[in-house]
Amino acid sequence: MSLAFPKRPGIRRALDAVLLTAFLALLSGCNYSFTGGGLPQHIRRVYIEPFENETPYPGLESLLLRELQDRFPGSLGVRLASQSNADAIVRGKLKSAEEQTTNINPNTDASGRIGRLEAQVQVSFDAEIYDVQNDRVLWRGNGITALGAFNPNTEDVDDGRRKALQQAVQRLIEGAQSQW
Repeated sequence: MSLAFPKRPGIRRALDAVLLTAFLALLSGCNYSFTGGGLPQHIRRVYIEPFENETPYPGLESLLLRELQDRFPGSLGVRLASQSNADAIVRGKLKSAEEQTTNINPNTDASGRIGRLEAQVQVSFDAEIYDVQNDRVLWRGNGITALGAFNPNTEDVDDGRRKALQQAVQRLIEGAQSQW
């Protein structure tokens, strides 16, 4: 039994060769990479300052700081640093955090109350990434809103806050990446 490929007519074989060559040329032209993960090349170390918290929820800024420290460096190709060693500083302000009902059960329960089927936490914040070396703001976002949906029958409002803060971090990362 022969392991040779079946023979094809001359025109078909030539067309296959042209397509293969074009495909290989296309692949070789796609050899690029993102240096610095969306920030200028000289930004290698970032200090994440605890955000000011203007919401009625103490500790929300600590949750946001932890989420930023966990996700921001890996997403943008930088390392965390102290403020004195940082090339850039991430800072901001939590402006508001509100719980909202988004879907209700129109039927009342035994006590006459209307049940909530869906709810969300809406977090609003301002943030900026400041370039220490060049003394300028690299990116600024004001009035950014993030939402954290949760099921009030199986989750509590803290789950909604956590989801909203995760989305807030994602928006900050996307904002930084969109500038370059």
